[in-house]
Amino acid sequence: MAEQYVTAFAVDAALLLRLPGSGGPGLPGVPRSAALTELLSGRLRADADSRYTALLPTLAGTLGTPLGEAVLTGRHWDELTDVFRTLRLPALTTLWSRRWPWPDGATDDWPWPYPTLTPQASLPAVLADLTALSPDTLPAHPTANLDDEDLEEAAWFLTQHLPTWASHAQAQSLDLLLLRDGAR
Repeated sequence: MAEQYVTAFAVDAALLLRLPGSGGPGLPGVPRSAALTELLSGRLRADADSRYTALLPTLAGTLGTPLGEAVLTGRHWDELTDVFRTLRLPALTTLWSRRWPWPDGATDDWPWPYPTLTPQASLPAVLADLTALSPDTLPAHPTANLDDEDLEEAAWFLTQHLPTWASHAQAQSLDLLLLRDGAR
């Protein structure tokens, strides 16, 4: 069965955005790789966004604070955007659907892992949406590929993990970076 791993970090997005072209032979705590060398030198390969987003778990874990990980079984978790939109939860819709273009200027619509970033200033709205969300309402809004059981699992994720991660990022005055990865 397919799974999607959602990993959360409290990060300073501006720091991560300054990494490309920042120079230097490497970063403490980050294993050397050709992709890291390209990133730090600023000589990025065109159409190779996933090559660099693959560095984000290590970079965010080293330069930010790991907040946790959850595993969602199945596929099509991107369809939660439609559920959030139907339930009129705009901050969750934005959090789940807006890809963070990292490195700056990245153009791939589906890099892997798939990064989403919620700026620190938007975290109160995310927490308000999470508070307004009634987990019992999710199964009543199936999508083409997410059934009742999937949405019950989503409710678990949205009540047990995401509020804690958003609260911790907010308490640290940092941005919330989520990485969705199904390729492990």
